[in-house]
Amino acid sequence: MNKALSILFVVHFFAGNSQIKQDTSKRVNILPLPLIFRSPETWWAVGLSGSVSFKTSFKNDTLTRTSNIQLLCLFTERKQNIQAIDATIYFPKEKYVLYFQSSHTFFPDKYWGLGPNTKEDYENYRFEQFYFTIHFKRQIAKNTFLGVLYEFQNLYNMNYIPNGRFDSTITFGKNGSFVSGFGGSIGYDSRNSGFWPTKGIFVQTLITYFNTYFGSQFNDLKTVIDLRYFKRIFKRHVLATQFYSYSNSGQAPLRELAMLGGSGNLRGFYQGRYRDNSMIAAIVEYRVPIYKRFAVCVFYGAGNVYNELEDLKNTAVNIKYSYGGGLRFAVLKNEKLNLRLDYGYYNKFNRGFYFTIGECF
Repeated sequence: MNKALSILFVVHFFAGNSQIKQDTSKRVNILPLPLIFRSPETWWAVGLSGSVSFKTSFKNDTLTRTSNIQLLCLFTERKQNIQAIDATIYFPKEKYVLYFQSSHTFFPDKYWGLGPNTKEDYENYRFEQFYFTIHFKRQIAKNTFLGVLYEFQNLYNMNYIPNGRFDSTITFGKNGSFVSGFGGSIGYDSRNSGFWPTKGIFVQTLITYFNTYFGSQFNDLKTVIDLRYFKRIFKRHVLATQFYSYSNSGQAPLRELAMLGGSGNLRGFYQGRYRDNSMIAAIVEYRVPIYKRFAVCVFYGAGNVYNELEDLKNTAVNIKYSYGGGLRFAVLKNEKLNLRLDYGYYNKFNRGFYFTIGECF
């Protein structure tokens, strides 16, 4: 199937389907979405995604943002399959916020090695994974939250080329891994929307400690820092920026390593094209509504992976970057829950289309 025709088919289907119009008389809106798309990680993929959006108080409550639960079942040309649930629940007046993720994945994948200087040739491997995390936050001051979290991951059915790059570079978890850890968070969130913010700041630091006392095979301390800023520039034009840092200190197994790329990071790079203990990345987007439910976006991102803090100076010299643009279609017009079609580019080896629900950040 021609790539452009399939994308047009998706956009035409959603634009012409009257059943996806948001019913503003209801507190709960249910949105089933058949999907057909292509990404660097999956090639052609088909599946079904369902989104449930609702208020935990009353439908016109301006003090509580809209909660959302997304379900996904996906099958790809590369014989991958993914089943996932992702939820963000804002309780009345946002005194409490609950995040929940759970997924099962069978995934033939690619491995280039570790570090920021790996070559373009890669090895194929595959794995199966069950992942679960829950994060509960309480508001302690205006827009300020403290949280507790738990993360669990079981990686199994590993299959890779013996005596290849895995055996020479991966130290922890190359034959599978079981990690379990507890942690905490502190954050500030003044965004005016969880889906399409036009103003506000989001700052969050998460620290997770994996230890054998919690049933984990490996001891590791993971720190994630996420900074986002949104500002209305002209009428409804929005400048969105993000700085993201992900670091491990300890025995980080394969699927806990930092992975640069993907639909939620530097678009254009295969997710995991560059891997290491840690990474930093920054992204700038300019978002512009153009007609009714449609909007466009242009973006630029830069970042890199590294092993130790002292490697950061070399990381800055060998920076990775990508740029591109995309089209948005608001499937829930009032809440601005968007279908997102992006194209990211770095070079002929690192480029691709992304089609998903919700923004990159």
